[in-house]
Amino acid sequence: MPLFRGVTVLAAFVLVVVAALAPAVAQQAPSPPAPSQPFGPAWGMIAGWDVFANKGCGKCHAIRGFGGGVGPDLGRIEAGKSFFEIGAAMWNHLPRMGERMRAVRIERPQLTPKEASDLIAFIFTAQYFDELGDARAGEKLFAAKGCVQCHAVGGRGGSVGPGLDPMRRANSPVLVAAAMWNHGPQMAEVMKAKGIPRPTFQGREMVDVIAYVVQAATEAGGETAQVVPGTPERGERLFAERQCVACHSIGGKGAKVGPDLGRSGHHVSLTRLAALMWNHGPAMWAKMKERGIEVPRLAGQDMADILSYLYVSHYFELTGSRERGQKLVQDRGCTTCHSVRGKGGKLAADFAVSTVVGSPASLIAGMWNHAIYMEAKAQTQNIAWPVLKGQELADLAAYLNSLLRAGTPKSQPK
Repeated sequence: MPLFRGVTVLAAFVLVVVAALAPAVAQQAPSPPAPSQPFGPAWGMIAGWDVFANKGCGKCHAIRGFGGGVGPDLGRIEAGKSFFEIGAAMWNHLPRMGERMRAVRIERPQLTPKEASDLIAFIFTAQYFDELGDARAGEKLFAAKGCVQCHAVGGRGGSVGPGLDPMRRANSPVLVAAAMWNHGPQMAEVMKAKGIPRPTFQGREMVDVIAYVVQAATEAGGETAQVVPGTPERGERLFAERQCVACHSIGGKGAKVGPDLGRSGHHVSLTRLAALMWNHGPAMWAKMKERGIEVPRLAGQDMADILSYLYVSHYFELTGSRERGQKLVQDRGCTTCHSVRGKGGKLAADFAVSTVVGSPASLIAGMWNHAIYMEAKAQTQNIAWPVLKGQELADLAAYLNSLLRAGTPKSQPK
């Protein structure tokens, strides 16, 4: 199959098989487990996709253009940068979602904590792949960036560098990224000798160039070169083994020679991550030479693993504050309906004795499941729907979980 043509079409569906890895959330566990990881060794499991399909989410939402058009396309949303940000986005849109679901007579599905966790991992992971590039735009870029002066594809172009027709047999742009990385230093020297400016790639430019190469390539024989979706655990190990950690930190931990690679700015698609690596190549190579570090060669699967590690490094980056969460409960009017150890409203459960708040995933599931009643109460009480940011949801989770940890009766109502 041509490079990423089939993969991109099914990207959000195939890659999310990595969604469900952690054990189910125990509602009364004294130390609630972390939510499901978006990637992992058992990526063959398809729990996140199962939730999306079985709960009927596809009736209203599309993934990269495939599915319903009532709600936003979940493969293109801008709010999905971390676990809590996606959870907050789900909460913020509940009143509008409820209204639309009632209008089309769709019953709102209930979510268990594990289902909520897997669904969030699915939505996060669905944004990992790029859509199909524009081959016509790619052809123009291939010439404008100077690629055509050294590389030939489909019988057209230079012969200084290798022909690019074999790229037609690759199943992922990560293989292109690995090849560009491995040959980068040599390419830079040749381009400098020939007076060709080294190109950089912004936005969708690399996606479009790849689309053009695949379309123009004429070589179709031979075996397809393949990589499977990367695994962050392997990527983290490679990041250390290949001495990337000697210059870069992840989430503030590590060396400070190069930029911190765990920032939310690196939550971009697979190909755009590869473009960032290419753009910063010369600066990285110079620093490595200065420090006596040999530029590591990366196989396609190595690159896939490292990119997945960078992509998910900030998934749980938002650390909640119990103090801020306690203040939010008061400021957002939660105690109008809820109480804390008997103090507050009597319309809904006491947060201190509710197992719904036992973990971040169970909190999000509880908020989702009870929203239909909360919407009705908010309307009768003339209370505005409280909109939350990802950090605020993390703070609420920290505070509410601290209530459970502080001690609860043996019999705990939900």
